[in-house]
Amino acid sequence: MARSLAHNAPTSLAERGLVDLTMPMSERTIPFPGHPPTELERLHRFEEDRVRSTIMRSSIHTGTHVDAPSRFVADGASIDEIPIERFWRPAVSLRLSDAGAGATIDLARLEAAGYSPATATEAILLLATGWTDRAWQSERLFDDMPVLARDAAVAIAAARPAALGLDFAVDRGAPWANHTTLLGAEVVLIENLMGLQELPPAGFEVIAFPQRLAGESAAPARVVASIPRDVW
Repeated sequence: MARSLAHNAPTSLAERGLVDLTMPMSERTIPFPGHPPTELERLHRFEEDRVRSTIMRSSIHTGTHVDAPSRFVADGASIDEIPIERFWRPAVSLRLSDAGAGATIDLARLEAAGYSPATATEAILLLATGWTDRAWQSERLFDDMPVLARDAAVAIAAARPAALGLDFAVDRGAPWANHTTLLGAEVVLIENLMGLQELPPAGFEVIAFPQRLAGESAAPARVVASIPRDVW
């Protein structure tokens, strides 16, 4: 019998110190409207070939991913051109658990949750409504998703965090004004996160390394919070 990789692993979050913030990826993962569903095709089966291999077809914007400036900025950096240290930074988290379906997250709401430009600068700023945790397997995921208000996007861009991570929408759709403003200020966007409401307000780091896709405007990412025991 194969030995589990979890053998003798700590069981509590406090013991482990790591929190996975990544949306599970499968053929059931709901794509953004207009993007194709993820397909997983078995290339080799263990029963027949004594090896397992799978071909994956998916939009790079499905599930947890990072948007680079080049997505909406003509001369913006592509995902492989962003310095790697931008993806491993101290983090601050704002809990916005009162935001229901279709809510607009404006600057006043951020400030009521403790938003401060001084603490956001050069950090990874996380905005937590809990929406993806509730709706990630529902067809309502994108239709009813809360959205960032224009004044909040402008204020965050001015503060210049290293990245903005969130569990709701940056924009509803075209003309993608919030994406353009934030990416134009070189604030990379970490989208479709989960588990953000488990995090403390500060005192931890986020590691959000995207796949190194040459010349691309985004890439899937495995995103993890690293939290010292004394912060819990």
